[in-house]
Amino acid sequence: MDKKIIRAKIDLMLTNPFWGSLITRLELRDFDENTFATNGKYLYVPDAKYYKDWTFQELIGVLAHETFHCAAGHIFRKHNKDEMKWNVASDFATNTILRENGFSLPKGTLYDEQYIGMTAEKIYNLLPDPIKIEIPIDLIDPGKGQGPKKKRSKDGSGNNKKEISIEPIVDPKELEQEWKESVVFAARIAKGRGRLPNGLEEYISSELFSKVPWEQILYRYLQIAKGTTDFTAYPFDRRHIYREVYLPSMQGESIELVCGIDTSGSISKEDLERYFSELRGICLAFGGNYTIHLFECDAKVQQDNIITEDTDIPKIATGRGGTDFRPVFEKVEEYNLQSLPIVFFTDLDGEFPDDYLGDGVFWVVRESQLRYKSNNIVPFGKIIKIENE
Repeated sequence: MDKKIIRAKIDLMLTNPFWGSLITRLELRDFDENTFATNGKYLYVPDAKYYKDWTFQELIGVLAHETFHCAAGHIFRKHNKDEMKWNVASDFATNTILRENGFSLPKGTLYDEQYIGMTAEKIYNLLPDPIKIEIPIDLIDPGKGQGPKKKRSKDGSGNNKKEISIEPIVDPKELEQEWKESVVFAARIAKGRGRLPNGLEEYISSELFSKVPWEQILYRYLQIAKGTTDFTAYPFDRRHIYREVYLPSMQGESIELVCGIDTSGSISKEDLERYFSELRGICLAFGGNYTIHLFECDAKVQQDNIITEDTDIPKIATGRGGTDFRPVFEKVEEYNLQSLPIVFFTDLDGEFPDDYLGDGVFWVVRESQLRYKSNNIVPFGKIIKIENE
């Protein structure tokens, strides 16, 4: 391994609390290809001639680039997307964050101001199809590792020998959860030192701090009330074993549900941030297998969206008027969604339907919103309390 790479990694660890904490998770490995790359476990380094013209600061920037691909989950969120297009979108998303935080990047690095603040999924949907940009692929499937290595034969023939070793296969779900935890830990370290990276506070708070065990709540509902999703008792879902929560694995069909978000005047900005955090928690709990019918509502439905793995959850809530839950349930009946579970984020201070004959309804309320006795009573469904912090 080139000592210059090792020095750059150490420099990042010593000078940047956030990226420095994260890059410790990546083990440096020599790479046969002409690019830096990562599979979430290793940070692969090409031959030194590939980066011989880069400055030391540009080299640090590239190490931060590969690290952020892991921290932002780019290696876990490709699903069935086009590989090149997803890599390009992920690079645009990553490099806007790095530039905003003062990192230097080599000449020719993908960067466009129009993508500032966008997720890789959003950028992916804006890119032309087929993609006209081609770059070395640096996102390696964590379930496959680097793949076969080859080396010169000892007889001097110059022919490459057959495969001699394969990198260990990594469990993508376990690795993804470990990276989420690492990002939270790194953010706490950086925030404690007053150096949380620019552009990341919203991502960290909204993407990673779900408090409700949606896996348990929705799994039980689906298993008992619907029976339309194939759950297997063994093996356990390994994503949650670290918490000593033993849930069955989910296979087959995706989860589909209705989500209502109270955007009335009694809901604070902090409340809305928490609601969207929990909504993202639902998405994360079911990987890419979800369809969410999202309704933002005050006295009427202000926004009506369908959220899947390829669409972004809205960041700005519309409304701020009075509170009436009935319009959401009217939409449910209009769209014939009564067979789906309903998760409604609210303070419960509004007009309820007289009755609802559909499937399970979960009213999700922050503890601070349960101010009055009336806030603990609903005509149907179940109240789920979430902590204030």
